[in-house]
This record gives sequence, C-alpha cells and structure tokens, in this order.
Amino acid sequence: MSTRSSASGLLRRAARGVLGLPLVLLVLVAGLTASSEPARAALPTDGTPAPTTSSFVQRDGSRLTLDGRTFRFSGTNVYWLGLDDNVRDAQGSPAVPSRFRVDDAFRAAQAAGGTVVRTWGGLVGCDRCIEPRLGVFQDSAFDSIDYAVASAARHGQRMVITLVDNWDYYHGSKRTFTSWRGLPESSFFSDARVIEDYREYITHFVQHVNPYTGLAYRDDPTIMAWETGNEMWCQTCSGNYWDGSWTKAVADHIAAVAPKQLVVDGHGTDPACRRACLHEPSLDIASVDIVDDHFYPMQLDRVRSSAQTATRHGKAYLVGEYDWNGHRGGDGLQPFLDAVRDSGAAGALTWSVVPHADTAGFVDHDDGFQYFFPGRTADERARTSSLQKFAVSLGGAAPVDRLPPAPCALIVGPTAGGNGLRWRGAAPAARYAVQRRPASGSSGWTTLTTWARDQVVPGSAALWIDSTAVAGRGYAYRVAGVTLAGRTGTWSSAVTKGSTSPCAA
Repeated sequence: MSTRSSASGLLRRAARGVLGLPLVLLVLVAGLTASSEPARAALPTDGTPAPTTSSFVQRDGSRLTLDGRTFRFSGTNVYWLGLDDNVRDAQGSPAVPSRFRVDDAFRAAQAAGGTVVRTWGGLVGCDRCIEPRLGVFQDSAFDSIDYAVASAARHGQRMVITLVDNWDYYHGSKRTFTSWRGLPESSFFSDARVIEDYREYITHFVQHVNPYTGLAYRDDPTIMAWETGNEMWCQTCSGNYWDGSWTKAVADHIAAVAPKQLVVDGHGTDPACRRACLHEPSLDIASVDIVDDHFYPMQLDRVRSSAQTATRHGKAYLVGEYDWNGHRGGDGLQPFLDAVRDSGAAGALTWSVVPHADTAGFVDHDDGFQYFFPGRTADERARTSSLQKFAVSLGGAAPVDRLPPAPCALIVGPTAGGNGLRWRGAAPAARYAVQRRPASGSSGWTTLTTWARDQVVPGSAALWIDSTAVAGRGYAYRVAGVTLAGRTGTWSSAVTKGSTSPCAA
C-alpha cells in the first residue's frame, strides 16, 4: 500500500532460478568519489550481531533459496527509510529519518520475527530526492538508504527495494516521470522515452556504491530483490491496457544491471479482485522471479488462488503487504497466515512498522495499519505473538529476546497529577520499569512500576506520571526497557527536575 492508497549474473540464477498531561518544562532535544576500493563510512552499532552469510537469495522454480535451502520469511514494510513524511522539518517538508529511527525500525522488525523488510527506493521530483529533476542526480540523497542497508545487515534483515510508486505522494511516482515529458500519466507504461528515463534511474540506483558497506547496491546480498513498482495494477490506470510489455522492459533491464539479485513484478492485484487475479502473461516473463500481491483486507480465497497461479508458472509468490490488524475487516489474521504458509508462498510482509520518536513515545502515524511493536493493545500484542509463531512455522528461528537499549532524553517535570516523565524508548522494549530515589541520595531505588508503555504523545506530554510524589520533595528517576520475556535492560541515567539524560549521537 502506499501509505495511504488502496489500503498502499554471476551465473544467471538457474532457470532464472537462481494520553498525556503537559509537562511544565522545556523539552531538550537533543558524495562519494569513484575509486577501485571505496572508503567505508563510520557505522555506529547498537550491539546487534551482523548475519554470518554473504550469500544472495536465489530462486529455484517457485521457491526461494539461501545457501541451497528453502528461504521463506515473515517481515514488514518500512517505506520511509529514504525520506520520512511522518516527521517534518521547520518548513513542513518530509525529513530524512534519523539513524535512531532507522535502527529502531529494524529492531522492531527483527523482534517480531521478521527477516525481510520492503521499502521505497523511488525518490524522484523533490528537493531531497535522488533525481530531483530529469537527468539530474544528487547522490547525497542516498545517505539514509545507504545507512538503512547497512543497518538491515546488522539486524539480520534482507531488503526488497521498490523503485517507483503508482501513487503520487511526497517521494514522487510514475506521474513524476510523465510530467517531466509533458505527457499524461498513462504514458508511463507505453512511451519509449519515459520508459528509458525510468530505466536510467534504475541503473543509477543499483550502481550506487554504499559508503557504509563499500559495496555497490547491485553487489550487496542484503538487498534480496528489486521491485518494478508499487501497486502498478492496470485497473486503476485510466486508459491503460495491461499487456505485460512494460513489466518485461523493466524486469529485463533490472536483471541486466543487477544480475545477482531477484526481480519482483510489482503489478500485483487490484484488491477488488478475488479469483484468477494475477496477470498470467507477466508470470511467463523470464526475468521475473517473484510476483507481489497486496491484501486490504486479508482474503483466504485470493491468497490461495494467486499462490497456485504463481506456482503453476514457476514463480515465487510474495504477500508484499497485508492488513495485519484487520482494519479493513476480511478474514482473521491466524487463518490468513495459515493460508499463506500452506500455499507455499515465499513470505508475507505486514504494513507497516512505525518507530519510536527521537524525543518520546512513537512517531505519529495513523493510516489504520500502523504497527507499533509489540502493540499498544492486548489484541495487537496477541497479533505480534501470531506473527512470531508464523515466522517460526516458515522455518525461521524463534526471535531472540534481545535487551533494548537504555532509554535516554529522560525529563521530569510537574503535572496536575504529580511528576510527569517522558523519555526516548527503543525497540524491542515491550514496556518500561520506572524507579525513584531521594534526589540527595545515591542508592535506595524504589520500583514504582514495571508497566509503563510507549504511546504517541503530543508536544511535551508525559509518558507516565508518578502520582505518589510528595510536593516539595526532590526525587531522582531512572527508566529501563523490559522485554516481552520480562527481562530488564540497561537503566537510563538518573535524572532530577530540570535535567535530562543524554542520548548517544
């Protein structure tokens, strides 16, 4: 889904197979040049071990493989890794996401059992885009995606990068390419000049060298696949008859310029369809490895039918987005996950992870399908458990109960109900413990709660209120994340009124 729309070689792979109250205080917030061996940029680490394999995911008929074994996965979408419309700058424009938010999203994806993340790589037609104007590329705009690819590797995630959007949003779309040529939007699929413009963008993108890894994108096994586009279904394209020629032109080009990685056909299915929905001629294109399908709402009959169709044509089937929380109704999550597993589909990706904010709580995002790990309600937390079990049922390892980073930016201030606290949390914390001691002491910590939770908090609102604080007394506080398994992570620095704990750069 787009955030917002209908929901949203080496050897050429064998057979191409290969609630808050205001605080009365001030909140303190805290071009690569070509060479034979590119220098690597400094890459901070949160202590998460990097994966041990450097192998590429390949396709063998309708299944994906990794190191010779079937590769199936659960995962999620994190569309904003290159440019984030949820956090705006002083001028109101979408901002480049902080490294903290990027890492936080991958930690959440990992904790939910995921091993694949899908994101937008089509950044065109805006000042902070990779191609702000036709034929003009600014490689500085790659930096956030560069960092995200390196972070994905550290968190054991593979990536699917979608190269253009059907829907015209802040990061550009197919309409951007046609507007550069003064043509109607439907020309994106047929005009030779526009198709070549798009292919040039693809070439520039996949050949980009990531300074954090020293690898060109096309040589990086963290990038599992490139997708021809997001939700390019013809039913919503006025005046366009879909014959598969555009998919072939784009898929063949991706296969030629990035031969080690897989190609995903992003044509997919209009959600209004229920059976015989995939465009079968597109499934016979040799350069296509995977077909992507989206579900708003979840539908058992369509996932079964479409997976069978893809298998019949020898292609892997991907549920690239689905309504994991039942916002659009439809079938239940557990039956849907069971159907995906039993259909032989390669995997399924929720829409979509929202990270912690740089200040406190979660980033504010509400399209109806947002996923705040591990969930803000009992129902959402039960769904997280289902997702984790689903990942294991596909052959994955059980998620490791990793300790969350220490909370930071802890601030204490008076509220009508006591002392209000806010802090920057971090995945994979499921909740938080809060302790208090006299401000003048250095010991004697008392646990006030182990059940404080993250939420979306406006302005300088409190995440949690100490209603037992006695007026006039000075206190120090500290906070630590608690995992789903109940393990307590590192404590934050101790903070009294008027001070704040620092966050690492």
